[in-house]
Amino acid sequence: MLRAQDIYKLVHQGVFGPGHIIASAAAARRTLEGEMTALKGKDQELKAKGQNPDEELIEPIDPDERLVRVNLRPLIGDQFKVQDARHEMQDTGWLVEALLESARRVKGDPEQMRRRLTAAVRWCRANLPLQAVELARIAVEARAAGFPALHHSPTYRRAYRPAYRVIGNDLVGQILNPKL
Repeated sequence: MLRAQDIYKLVHQGVFGPGHIIASAAAARRTLEGEMTALKGKDQELKAKGQNPDEELIEPIDPDERLVRVNLRPLIGDQFKVQDARHEMQDTGWLVEALLESARRVKGDPEQMRRRLTAAVRWCRANLPLQAVELARIAVEARAAGFPALHHSPTYRRAYRPAYRVIGNDLVGQILNPKL
């Protein structure tokens, strides 16, 4: 279900972080709260149908493990247990703060993006040959346009219903285990 456009998006997030989605702190908070509310309703529908997709809370998204995706579905529920502490996840303020801090820190480097896309095209040739040509085309066009952010492909959205935020990996530990 992974398409060239989704690979580009993953590479882009790993280089440029979350900055492209933040118009303001208030907008980031409203958008996240709205998405969490919508996910809660969908989660209840899936559970009623006997479907409960498992997702990891944290997914590394770059080779340096600087940035991660925090999946939102695992945060839905009354409480989310992390080690010995219990954290109320209904309050998304911690994630918004991590998102804003990550956007402030990560500026991205077009040359790094070019190198990682080249590596991704090589990887596709070996692992997803049908996507390699398309990713190479996207890489050329994106470079000419200054490496803009792209959305997930419709195929990926239908298959995985992505719902996450990109934040700095170092912020995950500070947020979920304040004793660190």
